[in-house]
Amino acid sequence: MSQSSAARRGMDTHHERPLVVLYLYVHAPGERFVYPNSRASHSATRLALGYLECAVTQAATLRVQDAACEIVLASNGIERIDLGDHGVRLTAALRSLGVELIEAPYDHRPPGDDPAYPASRYVFDAVLASCGEQPAGRPVWLTDLDCVWARPEEMFAALPSDPFIGCLFIDYPPDWNTVGSERYGSRREVGELAAGGAGDPAEVALPPWIGGELLAGSASSLCEMVARAEAADEELVADGVELATEEQLLTLLGAQGRVRFEDLSRLGRRLQTGWRHEAEPVEGAQDLAFWHLPAEKGLSLRRTAAEVSRGRLGRLRADMANPRRAARRFRVAPPSPPRIARDGAWIVSQRARALLPAREG
Repeated sequence: MSQSSAARRGMDTHHERPLVVLYLYVHAPGERFVYPNSRASHSATRLALGYLECAVTQAATLRVQDAACEIVLASNGIERIDLGDHGVRLTAALRSLGVELIEAPYDHRPPGDDPAYPASRYVFDAVLASCGEQPAGRPVWLTDLDCVWARPEEMFAALPSDPFIGCLFIDYPPDWNTVGSERYGSRREVGELAAGGAGDPAEVALPPWIGGELLAGSASSLCEMVARAEAADEELVADGVELATEEQLLTLLGAQGRVRFEDLSRLGRRLQTGWRHEAEPVEGAQDLAFWHLPAEKGLSLRRTAAEVSRGRLGRLRADMANPRRAARRFRVAPPSPPRIARDGAWIVSQRARALLPAREG
């Protein structure tokens, strides 16, 4: 494709109405799984409900800002899975927000049987389920559920031109492994794998780590990304190498040049919130357009979902219209001591309520 043709295709992509794709795989009873960022990781139902709450909140942050987009939730049949009355209310809330529910089987499971992040590769199935019937140039944004769109139109305007895939680069330490030190796949190891054993390991460049919380591009580019991930995975398995998560596999694809990624970290970041984490603060976090908030599942994202599921959108609309209020709501702004105390009391009350049915039974 000539440069002028690519430029025209990029312009056409930007003029299509964006599609935001959320995705949720619900584990079956008896499946082994560990998600360190979720306190409900011992219960498949509680885990699914927690992520469904996140989906309601994320969709609501788009709707109250009148973002010019369509939203779908890809799942393995969320309406056919019994998640109780709370699940029914949350699903109804999604529909009230204009979210289309689509089904996607989990056909891209990681090799091996390690229980850490076993649904991480479900994003590949979500890509195929949502993009397969779309116009080739339609802009598509796939996001983790525990995210908030602070300024969606700014994000949509930053969609990379084909064949680039927008994502968030994460500056992990060279030897840190997202699935545990005993598993293969740190930045250094992925870099060595991409180099094919050539050269001095000490001189192998560290590849950019591709975070999986945001993947954005044209429908055709995303489908091509999945095809190349499938091919790479077959080669790895044949060589006896297991990369457990989508982040590891995408990082390898980027390091090998099979997929071209563009860093959107100037606009969005993975943010650790609250007062107990040890992560370095992100400068200018309140001014970002997109927040990934893994520590907020049990607090601000859940609290907002409760408001939305009761049809109370007014306060959220007002907060999202004011950057400072939005940052305080989702704890992107450092909380004051009184706010910390109130948040702590709210968490305790929620946990107490969750225990009542078990005690009564």
